Amino acid sequence: MGVKVSYDDLGDLSTQLKHIIDEFESAGSRRRDLEDAVDTPYDKDDLKDAAHDFEGRWDDRRKRLMDNCKGVAEHLDGVIAAFKDFDEDAARKSENG
Repeated sequence: MGVKVSYDDLGDLSTQLKHIIDEFESAGSRRRDLEDAVDTPYDKDDLKDAAHDFEGRWDDRRKRLMDNCKGVAEHLDGVIAAFKDFDEDAARKSENG
């Protein structure tokens, strides 16, 4: 039984993970945009305060999620490299043997 690995699929997954990481990294800079967009309806700060609280809690979760995505991306890149090395080694051995 063999293992079939699509380098294109793994490469696409790696690229998508990196885009997700980039999005998480830039999301923090847009925090103020949400709070400004909410503003103060009816001259009340309740909704703006709630948006601020939400963003504060989401910052912590976003960072943990981003760190986990970075770990998966690094692992995936290692898997891709290992499979390519294995394929190249197996090809060399099959040509010589």
